[in-house]
Amino acid sequence: MPNLNRKIDKSINSHPDFPVIDAHVHLYPDAIAAKVTPSLAQRFGNAPSFDGTVAGCRAKNAACGITASLNLPVATKPDSVGHTNAFWAQYAKGPDIFSFACFHPQIEDKGGEIEKIASLGFSGVKLHPEYQLFRFNDSCMDDAWAAMSEFGLVVYLHAGGERVFSPPFHSSPSEIATLHKRFPKLKIAAAHLGGFGMWDEAEEVLAGEDVFLDLSHTFFWMPHGQILRMIRKHGAHRILFGTDAPWQDPGQVLEAFLALPLSEAERRAICGGNFEELIS
Repeated sequence: MPNLNRKIDKSINSHPDFPVIDAHVHLYPDAIAAKVTPSLAQRFGNAPSFDGTVAGCRAKNAACGITASLNLPVATKPDSVGHTNAFWAQYAKGPDIFSFACFHPQIEDKGGEIEKIASLGFSGVKLHPEYQLFRFNDSCMDDAWAAMSEFGLVVYLHAGGERVFSPPFHSSPSEIATLHKRFPKLKIAAAHLGGFGMWDEAEEVLAGEDVFLDLSHTFFWMPHGQILRMIRKHGAHRILFGTDAPWQDPGQVLEAFLALPLSEAERRAICGGNFEELIS
């Protein structure tokens, strides 16, 4: 669990005086970050806010007043799952850099792989339907969802559109709502407030449901008034602060979040308390 009582350096006035967990970052082992980060930066069309390494994330967090980050690795092919999870297992329990496991829908023994992920100490699994070419309610995923439910693992889903892919996309807020109804014991966290670029639909079908939604790639992409409305409609107790760093600047996202007219209790829940509940 993160040390939520860690003292925050108040020498920078913009630092919040409570712990902040960035529940959505993408990090890479040092050996490949130097190649992967520039390549993705060119593809995404924006410079990263740091180099994509654990050390770079720690330095950026220290500058921003962020206490800890959750890494969400994505497996683009089945045979990368084992060695990727073996590397990130050292960060499965934090304390300042946490990591979920990756998973791929084409793995044959889905239940066995999920059991292995749980045995490594991970609290959850990241899936990205655009890179992995599947839909959440494909029957081939039923064994995986059942196993995640059995082991109490969180499934952290990319949701909605994607900047570097073209429609039709492989996920939607409605499909997440259907998945939740089919597997009500599955702990779901959906990125981008439930669907990047599909926020009206997310507000209609996901707001108020018993799933977590994160704020990554919402600030500066959707109206701040709608962000606030969705937080209130969904309930601040089910919202996670997340930035998608290094592809957004975590300091800028945190500053925009703190500018919302939320109560101290709502800010504290979104920035840390809800993350504790997510991985408990």
